[in-house]
Amino acid sequence: MSCELDTVAFAVNPEPRCACLLVLDVSGSMEGERIAALNEGLRVFQSALRADELAAKRVEVGILTFGGSVQTIQDFVTADQFEAPTLTVTGDTPMGAAVEQALDMIEARKRA
Repeated sequence: MSCELDTVAFAVNPEPRCACLLVLDVSGSMEGERIAALNEGLRVFQSALRADELAAKRVEVGILTFGGSVQTIQDFVTADQFEAPTLTVTGDTPMGAAVEQALDMIEARKRA
């Protein structure tokens, strides 16, 4: 989100924000029931965010996956804009790279 869009969003909703970055394993070890459970958990998370009036105003959700490579699946959006994706399994487990990128994303969001 650009600084100009952030300014407009904060003017409409002046609540303090809480960045929530989900760092999710989609490597080969998540095949089958595990990835199905993760996808179901994302849908439940989306419903819970929308049902909680305070969370809907304050929580900003981003998603970073690691499986073969690290990918930003969802940049930070407000809870009402968050749509749970359906994740698929791929590759090995570059968890260290995912954690480093997650920290960078949180720092960038705090600066914005």
